[in-house]
Amino acid sequence: MGRYKYNTQDRTTVMDTETGAIIPVEEGQGGWQGDVFRTWLAEGNEPDPFPAPTFADYVAAFTPGLQQWMEDTAKTNAYDSVLSCVSYKDSGVPQFAGDAAAMIAWRDALWRWASQWQAGFNGQLPDPIPTLEQVIALAPQPEDFNWVVHPAGTIIESQLPPVATA
Repeated sequence: MGRYKYNTQDRTTVMDTETGAIIPVEEGQGGWQGDVFRTWLAEGNEPDPFPAPTFADYVAAFTPGLQQWMEDTAKTNAYDSVLSCVSYKDSGVPQFAGDAAAMIAWRDALWRWASQWQAGFNGQLPDPIPTLEQVIALAPQPEDFNWVVHPAGTIIESQLPPVATA
């Protein structure tokens, strides 16, 4: 291992393996550490390559994206989060209970699908590696589980339980 290694795949920064400092590659950046790095380069040295991603890196990269997709979907109906949405499972308001049931069904299907999809690669990186958007396009979609986006601030009046009067 050399003194420096690329810290990113796009080779915009290097890591000084002796100090742990992250140094921009661009000329004039990184202060004195950047100057030391560029002198080292001028002496004919080359940074070690950025390590190739592993399957675990790939899974770790797209799993939060799938979770964020679910969170963003819950927010389309003004829930704070997936957890907030599913907490309405036993709500007396059918619209809320329906949203919770749809979210639970989709969440279960999505994570089951993600596990099976990952297992299909037998621990090997897919070639080519799909983007998060491509993975989402392949995944079960919320509308397939009766997720309906309601107009902002509306509750379907016909789904409200009767109001008790004294």
